[in-house]
Amino acid sequence: MPDHERPRIGYVLKRFPRLSETFVLNEILALERAGIDVEIFSLLKPPAEPRHGLLSELRAPVTYLPSIGNLGRIKMHEGLDATDTSFRALVDDNPKAFGPLYPAKSGEDIAALHLKAATLAHLAQQRRIGHFHAHFGSDATTAALLAGRLSGLGYSFTAHARDIYHTYDTLETDNAMRRIKINESRFVVTVSDYNARYLRRLCAGSANRIHRIYNGIDLSRFAPDPEARHPGLIVAVGRMIEKKGFTDLIEACRLLAEGPQRFRCLIVGDGPLRGVLEVQIQAAGLSGIVELRDPVVQEQLIGLMRQASVIVLPCVISGSGDRDGLPTVLLEAMALAQPVVTTTVSGGPEIVEHGRTGLLTEPGDPEALAAMLETIIADPEIGQRMGARGRARAESLFALDRSAATLAGLFCESTCQAQPRLEMAL
Repeated sequence: MPDHERPRIGYVLKRFPRLSETFVLNEILALERAGIDVEIFSLLKPPAEPRHGLLSELRAPVTYLPSIGNLGRIKMHEGLDATDTSFRALVDDNPKAFGPLYPAKSGEDIAALHLKAATLAHLAQQRRIGHFHAHFGSDATTAALLAGRLSGLGYSFTAHARDIYHTYDTLETDNAMRRIKINESRFVVTVSDYNARYLRRLCAGSANRIHRIYNGIDLSRFAPDPEARHPGLIVAVGRMIEKKGFTDLIEACRLLAEGPQRFRCLIVGDGPLRGVLEVQIQAAGLSGIVELRDPVVQEQLIGLMRQASVIVLPCVISGSGDRDGLPTVLLEAMALAQPVVTTTVSGGPEIVEHGRTGLLTEPGDPEALAAMLETIIADPEIGQRMGARGRARAESLFALDRSAATLAGLFCESTCQAQPRLEMAL
């Protein structure tokens, strides 16, 4: 098919780029290498934060979808205006069809999503978009679903963690929303077998369209360097939120400090619990031993992770039901041939072979976590053996090009089915 006729995949994202979502950027870059044309549509502008150097390799154009300015007349992309009639038709659509998509959302939020979806559907026709794909089954997927209804194009989404486990309103209304999104999709990708089993139980009638594709790692960028390791250095990476379990890690460090092993612990990230963690560190007398560091771009993070004796992520299930899906940092650590310690929450046992590539403990058990960290710090040869096996496991299960090829095959199947049905007059 000539390049000018080849369908493009419209990636619908809440914010792009995001420092914490390297898996999205890596996936798009791998698809581009595989010959897939991608265009990115972002619901919101990105936050002010450092940018990964890899962004310079991205060919896909990025469009930021509009926000509500005036309900009477809205200036949209590329010189288009939305009249009262066209916009109100979107906002006032059949509540029985649209209501379950919006648990706990305000009328203004719903109207904004309709506006973004209408713009997305219109631009898709202008730009040869053949399929929409969203990451996270929340607002980005809602916009892709609505744009698919308007344009007749198929859509899919990748389900990760908070988007399928967090309680936004009630379990009943949240699950009703998730079933609509799964049932109307061409397919659903999720990042772990644990997630796939959960979604297939949730939506048994559409179980055959749910596919597990692991987040891929560009192994060429994660070359191991055992000589770079600093004895006794523990590194944890992630947002400072409940489900990461960093309060358990600090308590484990307090217990570890009572023993003979000398160590340092760096927690790299930011988030709403940063202040709480700082207070906990001071109260435990760990200042100078446990340090909180600001987020860094991936190129810097790789260098820091190479210095670690062990990478740890003590995941827990939060009070809202939120939990990690398949933490990318653990995959990256294994690609760097670093031993890892994590918990049995969700995808942890899929990543780590206990006793071979790292160690697993039950969530919320700082004593066990401290013992496992001590095991690896006390005997670096154990960590080296685990790290070598972890690299081999990463090569066999988590190679980026293999994951992207599987996803590209699903996109190709969907674009063959796509039948645009509306000429929109916005």
